[in-house]
Amino acid sequence: MSLFDVELVRKENYFTFADLEDAPDYSLAGAEFFNTVAVENFAGTPWDVLRANGMVYNFQTGLVVPLTAVTAKASLYASGNLFQSPGLILPGSLTDDGTRVTDYAAWFSTDSMKFRYSEVTSE
Repeated sequence: MSLFDVELVRKENYFTFADLEDAPDYSLAGAEFFNTVAVENFAGTPWDVLRANGMVYNFQTGLVVPLTAVTAKASLYASGNLFQSPGLILPGSLTDDGTRVTDYAAWFSTDSMKFRYSEVTSE
């Protein structure tokens, strides 16, 4: 499935980026982890491994990068009990209050042609 030039694949009961389809569920400090080096020994879901190592997947570049390397700004606005955004939020994006988006639950609305977010976590 391709959405806005971002390739998504189904894995178990969720979709993920094609580049992360075979993402490891562990990291070893000092060992290669995608295109970078892990800083933590950690085991868990691939997204928890990324979080534990302070990394995110930048779907614009196709690279795993430190969370702090993301300079994009998240454009979110309230819509009832949800948030909407004209595009998919890049993990690590800065919010209006200067925090970074670290996690979200999203789906694409074909009615509004916008992404809807039921949950957005920032720190």
